[in-house]
Amino acid sequence: MGMFSREEVENAFWGFHDALNFAAMTTDWNEFGKVLRPDATMYDAVLGRLGKREGIVREVSKVMHQTGDTPWVRLNRYPVEDYYIDEARDWVWSLWWARFTDPGDGSNHQARMFILLKYHGNGMFHYVETVYNPIDLEKGMAGWKEARAAWEATSAETLAVLAAREAEAREMAPLKLNETDEG
Repeated sequence: MGMFSREEVENAFWGFHDALNFAAMTTDWNEFGKVLRPDATMYDAVLGRLGKREGIVREVSKVMHQTGDTPWVRLNRYPVEDYYIDEARDWVWSLWWARFTDPGDGSNHQARMFILLKYHGNGMFHYVETVYNPIDLEKGMAGWKEARAAWEATSAETLAVLAAREAEAREMAPLKLNETDEG
C-alpha cells in the first residue's frame, strides 16, 4: 500500500486532467503548474527533461502558444481514454487523447499519448512523463489544418449564398405585417 489513499490519488489525477485541459483551452499554463510540486520533473517525448515547476510551465507554454504554420495552441483538448492507479506506488498510468479543437466541421484530429504521473500529496505530482509519437501529432495537425481550410472556404461560400438570398428577398414586394386584414 502506498502513502496515500486511492481516493486521494484519483482525485489528484482528475485535478491534473482539469488543470491540463483548462490551461490548454485558456493558454494560462500557470493553472497546470498548480498540480505540480515546485521540485517536479517532467519528461516529454519531444521536449526531453524539464525540471522544476516554473521551468515546466515556461517550456510547455512556449510550445503550446505557437500559432501560424504550427498552431499548437489548437491542441487544447485532452480526454482520458483509460487509467490505472498503482496503489502500491501512488502512480497513475494513463492513456489520453491529445486532441485539436474542432476545425469547424465537427471532425476529430488527435493522437494517443501515455502519461505516467507520480503522486506526492496535497493534490500535486512530482513526476510527469509523456510518451507519444510526434509523427502522429504532426499528422493530426496537418489533418486539422486541411479541415480548417476546407471549412473556412465552405463558410465563405455559404455566406455568399445567404447574402445573395437576402438581396433577392429585399427585391421582392415588401410584406405588410403591421396591417390587419379586414377583408
